Amino acid sequence: MLLNKDGLTEAEFLAQYNPGDYKRPSVTTDILVLGMSAGFKNLKILLIRRGDHPFMHCWALPGGFIEDNETAFNAAKRELKEETGLEQAYLDQIYTFTKTGRDPRMWVMSIAYLALVSNLEDVNGMDDADDAAWFDLFFTEDKIVLRNEEKDVTIEYKLTTEQFKNSVLTYTNYIPVLVSKERLAFDHIEIIIEAMKKLRESIDYSDNLFCLMPAKFTMAELRATYQAVMNRDVYKTTLKRIVENKIEKTGCLRKSSVLNGRQSEEFTYTGGKQYE
Repeated sequence: MLLNKDGLTEAEFLAQYNPGDYKRPSVTTDILVLGMSAGFKNLKILLIRRGDHPFMHCWALPGGFIEDNETAFNAAKRELKEETGLEQAYLDQIYTFTKTGRDPRMWVMSIAYLALVSNLEDVNGMDDADDAAWFDLFFTEDKIVLRNEEKDVTIEYKLTTEQFKNSVLTYTNYIPVLVSKERLAFDHIEIIIEAMKKLRESIDYSDNLFCLMPAKFTMAELRATYQAVMNRDVYKTTLKRIVENKIEKTGCLRKSSVLNGRQSEEFTYTGGKQYE
């Protein structure tokens, strides 16, 4: 039987332990949902329009509070369905956001997720969201622009950079500065930045790219998707080397969405077979 320095067993210690001695934060989950536009021209991001305070009527990432009977992953899936109707998406945890004052209501930490979809489903604002829509997303070295022409909404942030060290490693942080009339709620622009950085850093060695693709695709469509994520060109030979062990030809030809309808060889993703 193990006793601590006060001579207590674990059962005795737990019986007298008072969780109220420590301030506890509320915990939420926020989800960045990405897909590709028609014609594989650019990334699309799913935003909801908040129907209540704080940040009422501001556009935001879907999300909400984690309930005491669920994991952060399950909460992210639930919030996506409740606020937008979206059910099928790849989810990957990004980061835990803990900055003081990130929510004006109280101390709130957020476990953020990146969600990738292969097609842009129709979405509707539900629950405490009074609207939901897909926005064009452009993330360059000096700015982030989110635009929905149908709703006449443009949200733009200028980006500056700062360096910080973690042990012997040096990292670059992006600092967003709002330059448009409309803004994102909370610190959601920072979530977008971290999610995009993680996606770009992992895309060459993970299979995340294929979560943005339909079941069957051409190499030109795959290349366009890679370039939209990375915001830079990629040589055909370089992309082939990255994906050659993860795809196979279907034996069919199909019209390419990015080559003016030209017939091209059709491919399918095979990397997931090892998990079936």
